[in-house]
Amino acid sequence: MTFILLWICTFKNARLIDPKIRPEIHVNLLEKRDHQLFDFTLLGLGLQSVVALYGALWVYVLTGNRRLAALGALPPFLLNALYAGTHSLNGIMDVCAWLSYGVIHFVSPFLCAFWLWLFAPPGVVGAFAWCFGIQNCLGILTHLAFPTAAPWYGDQYGYPLPPGDYAMPGSPAGLVRVDRVLGTHLYENAFKASPLVFGAFPSLHCAFAVCCFLFVGSYSRVGRYLLGVYVLWQWWATMYLRHHWRLDLLGGLVYSAFAFTLFGPYLSARDAAFRQGRSGNTAWRRLFHGTRIEHVFDTKLIEYAELDPNMGP
Repeated sequence: MTFILLWICTFKNARLIDPKIRPEIHVNLLEKRDHQLFDFTLLGLGLQSVVALYGALWVYVLTGNRRLAALGALPPFLLNALYAGTHSLNGIMDVCAWLSYGVIHFVSPFLCAFWLWLFAPPGVVGAFAWCFGIQNCLGILTHLAFPTAAPWYGDQYGYPLPPGDYAMPGSPAGLVRVDRVLGTHLYENAFKASPLVFGAFPSLHCAFAVCCFLFVGSYSRVGRYLLGVYVLWQWWATMYLRHHWRLDLLGGLVYSAFAFTLFGPYLSARDAAFRQGRSGNTAWRRLFHGTRIEHVFDTKLIEYAELDPNMGP
């Protein structure tokens, strides 16, 4: 909880930092780099291939699974495909984007933590909290040290982009359309009062979703698919609502993957202790031990149960 509280406190009080000592705001850097990396040019395709290779290697080193490693190469290409679907606007898509960006985003860490407490080996939910807090602290520190403008900045102020100013209010960007649908000014007021306006890179919306995916996906095949869809949904929503560039999302993915990797040895140790019956049992098994629903969920834990069917609560 330490890093989570530190992240929240830093975000809430970011506006109190004297602008005189804060770094220059980069208003057009991300847009340029985004196009360099993701456009269909020789340079862009080469850079995407390098990113894909690193992603595949990371997954293979972490899991030793070649099929999963192939999936690790997909993010740069998936981001491009999703970006292509963000240019046409309509009310249904506005609501779909809002559900992911403005609703599920805020409850997903709590739902993930509850699921891990129920079904993952003892100690895993604690690792999730540490990982979640560390990635967000690293993200907020990057926002403060390397302030960058989101896509809405150009939409609102036009081109050529004016210099950034820490006194500028935030913008709800595409969420203003959701306000109209709901008949409120909820997001308009919230983003205008944001204490950290220039924090596009990395995307913590992406990092939230990826962190949940990595942890739940490690213990549930069904969860891997569901959370994978959620990650893609979140990526599309952030770009559709003009809150992030593709590069921001790639950055959020890297920050989350880095934090998760830090806890790889710990998670392996918890899994081994669970398989050997040295760490106690999951909350679900303790609650429903000896009943028909003790092993009802399709998770890695059921595979562990086959190794030691007599392990009690």
